Amino acid sequence: MRERTMFILGVRVDNVTSQTAMALLKVFASHHNGSNPRKVFFVNVHSIQSARRDHELMSCVNSADLVLPDGSGLKIAGKIFGTPIIENLNGTDFSPKVLRYAESRGLTVYLLGARPRVIEGCLDHLRKSYSRLQIVGYHHGYLSAEEHEAVIEDINSKRPDILLVAFGTPTQEKWIAHNARNLNVGVCLAVGGLFDFLSGAIVRAPIWMRRSGMEWLFRFFQDPAGKWNRVFVEIPVFLGRVAARRFIPRPLQQFIYRTLIFR
Repeated sequence: MRERTMFILGVRVDNVTSQTAMALLKVFASHHNGSNPRKVFFVNVHSIQSARRDHELMSCVNSADLVLPDGSGLKIAGKIFGTPIIENLNGTDFSPKVLRYAESRGLTVYLLGARPRVIEGCLDHLRKSYSRLQIVGYHHGYLSAEEHEAVIEDINSKRPDILLVAFGTPTQEKWIAHNARNLNVGVCLAVGGLFDFLSGAIVRAPIWMRRSGMEWLFRFFQDPAGKWNRVFVEIPVFLGRVAARRFIPRPLQQFIYRTLIFR
């Protein structure tokens, strides 16, 4: 799979189909034999921009076992670099496939993250939608130091095949990377706002908007104040960096980054 790995502004992206990603996930979840859990992350424009400023986050992402592309911004970047992104594999659409597979094979799942009311709503949704899914444990994401240790102990006592961590970037990636060696888990997935969507706390865009790559616009109108920076600052700066990396000679790039808007 390494030949399908690319780097966008220094951040790893595994440019694979959903079938390949699921095949790898099945291997990761099924080989739960006491070794360190596998780590699966999703990257979008926001996480790439964050990783450029946070070298610890970049290291966590680049050392994961699978890093999947999320969003139309990466699709545009792939075209600019001449390596089109094969498929948009965002966590909100990919994770349900993982849950269906887990349900069909009797694999166990643990949920960690989000606010208490959100994770309760998520749990209720999963029990209705995946009646045979074995959810062996769950906990909200607002942990004190004492709760953190207790959650680690609870996870290890349940030995889940799949651990879904929904803390948001960069907390979830760092948490998984820092705690993986102490977890008795098959595979960890950093799933961002998945629990908010499953619980109904946040409404998904219509299918036609998702398929056309316009879900970002729907999300913006849901929360214009919260999404303003991502839509009108991060995305243009990201695409500007990508275009500069592709078309501008490296010495001139350095000058631009140090003196102009890409600083």
